[in-house]
Amino acid sequence: MPKGGGFRAPFVFLLVIGLFDMVLLSLFQGVMVGPVGGLEFASHALALAPIALTISGFVLTTVFFVFWKLMGSSQSYETSYRTFVYSYAISPVTTVMGFVPYLALAGFLWWFALLIIGSVYVHGINRVKATVVFTVLGLALMVFLGRVEHYAMRHGLAQALSQQGLPAAKPASRSAQI
Repeated sequence: MPKGGGFRAPFVFLLVIGLFDMVLLSLFQGVMVGPVGGLEFASHALALAPIALTISGFVLTTVFFVFWKLMGSSQSYETSYRTFVYSYAISPVTTVMGFVPYLALAGFLWWFALLIIGSVYVHGINRVKATVVFTVLGLALMVFLGRVEHYAMRHGLAQALSQQGLPAAKPASRSAQI
């Protein structure tokens, strides 16, 4: 991976991979909820994906850039952007893996392994240091996303049931949750 050369090539790469991801997700939606649902998802996803990919690409790069700088990288923000974007190349494969329970976790781990490899070979960071930092970061992100997913599933399901006029399960008392 070249460490320089501007933002244009990696940005276009990110958009192409991201839009391909949206097509895969739209096909999955079409299979799960029917062609109308798939087309509706596709129209929204393909319209919003470039904006979301642009913002998330630069925000996540900034987060990783800070971690790489704290670990001792002397590389530029552009190199960090390229490292992040090209690690995203596996996204279509991990999207398909995500259709199978627990394989999404393997895809997440694969992505963090690529970030560790980029840390070592592009940013010149010690392998042990990069592995520890990205393992802790990955575990923290998994816990956070697990909590968000749990909340969304619990409250999203309750809302969907109430819209259908069906009773939703009552949330457990606070003492029962602990």
